[in-house]
Amino acid sequence: MVNKVKFERETVVRLASQLFWEKGFNATSTRDLQDAINMRPGSIYSAFGSKEGLYIESLKNYTMQIEDQIKTCLLASPTIIGGLQTFVENVIIKDKKNAPSAICMLVKANCEFADEDSCLYSLSLDLSDKFEYYLSDLFAQAIAREELKGEVSPKDYARFFKVQFTGLRGYFNRPGVEELAQPMIDQMFKIMKTL
Repeated sequence: MVNKVKFERETVVRLASQLFWEKGFNATSTRDLQDAINMRPGSIYSAFGSKEGLYIESLKNYTMQIEDQIKTCLLASPTIIGGLQTFVENVIIKDKKNAPSAICMLVKANCEFADEDSCLYSLSLDLSDKFEYYLSDLFAQAIAREELKGEVSPKDYARFFKVQFTGLRGYFNRPGVEELAQPMIDQMFKIMKTL
């Protein structure tokens, strides 16, 4: 019985994450949540404490999903850099139509709460920093394997990756530029290998 409850909670958080990612925290009403996760407001508050509590779990879930996607790509690739490129290609080219938003949920949260809610803003910054540390570790491994020159620090590679990836996601949110996606992704990784 405990596993069933846990599974249902994970499903609710995943569904809420998709809705919050699409609409943002402030634009998501309690009614929107009720419809998306099939729970009454009282049940939402009982299970998560508040809409904010559900959002916090959703944002953490989103970050875990991104890391899981990267891990899957890394397992299927003989190199770390190849796995990261596959991840970028999947997000920008293959999964674009299935994503609730072309903008990263962490970036969206950071923009939405920059002037409003210090708790949610701090959480978005903390999760973004943790993701950067995760990427830094991957780049340190890539340097150790001589996939990269290593003339810059793993943290600088991670920052470069995040800036390029975020920029590509935003750029390819426009119609009529799809044919540029693969060449621009290739260019991103070509530049990375020259650093």
